[in-house]
Amino acid sequence: MAPFFISPKKLRPSSPGSTVQRPGLITSPIRGTCTKAGTEITIEVMTFLVTEDISSLNLILMIAGAALCLLSYILRLATHIFSYTRGKAVINFRLTLVVTFLGYFGWGYWSGADPVKMNLPYSVSIPVGATLAAAGLGLFLYSELKKHGVGDADKLVTAGIYAKIRHPMYIGLVLLHIGFPFVAKSFVACLSTILWAGIICVWTHFEEKNLERRFGQRYIDYKKQTWF
Repeated sequence: MAPFFISPKKLRPSSPGSTVQRPGLITSPIRGTCTKAGTEITIEVMTFLVTEDISSLNLILMIAGAALCLLSYILRLATHIFSYTRGKAVINFRLTLVVTFLGYFGWGYWSGADPVKMNLPYSVSIPVGATLAAAGLGLFLYSELKKHGVGDADKLVTAGIYAKIRHPMYIGLVLLHIGFPFVAKSFVACLSTILWAGIICVWTHFEEKNLERRFGQRYIDYKKQTWF
């Protein structure tokens, strides 16, 4: 059953299929009324998703941004796979970094332009989404600083947050992928986190295989003591 609101008020004439605006919400009235104690009651069903109009240019840019983000993730995944299967980096690290930056720029545009919106008040979406995004960004930056840069570390880092979690920066990325679209109430962009998280899990698998090859039993023991 869909969630609904019961609003005690005098009914106003409305055309069939029209929508009623609430602060931050959009509801669709059900036909028919009931009267109790002389007060007419309207039952309004809240729709979870709302589709907004989008221009052809914005649609093209949004699709291009999503494709660019997907390309950056595939490139990063290919880097880890080739490093494991061939024992060396085949794709230039700087190229990967540039494409990744452009990919996140495209993803950011997509998150804002997504025409399929969650029907939530901004009083909910902004604080929840901003908290998740800030936590994700902070966790990512903190984790990378502990590794002394954005490249692969020459030594195994097991201190600080790495004593509990092997890949805190990737958890930060997932939180960022959820939080930023949630601020904009962008449903499809938020749902795409399933795709990004799946790719991250695959490349993490190959990344850990490389680390096992480099550090041997020490890394295997470290995996047993930590989460993800």
